[in-house]
Amino acid sequence: MDQKSKQINFRARAGQRARTVTPLGKTPAVQMLTISNVPSDILEAIDELAARQDRSRSSFVRRELQRIVAEYQAKALASRSARNRNAA
Repeated sequence: MDQKSKQINFRARAGQRARTVTPLGKTPAVQMLTISNVPSDILEAIDELAARQDRSRSSFVRRELQRIVAEYQAKALASRSARNRNAA
């Protein structure tokens, strides 16, 4: 066997291509939220809101995050389409 055929093709193994790294200047500041860094009064308020909808905390938070992301995506799409109309 020649040397080249002995090399491991890591990209083929996972079926993924190499990922590009976003420059730090373009990376948004994001804080990962966990139960341990959310104040207890906020968790209690979430629990009360979830109970009013007969949902668990995780289900309530997931639904609210989905709603917020959908609103953000709609605004971004509207902004992009307005920019495209102005450029044409």
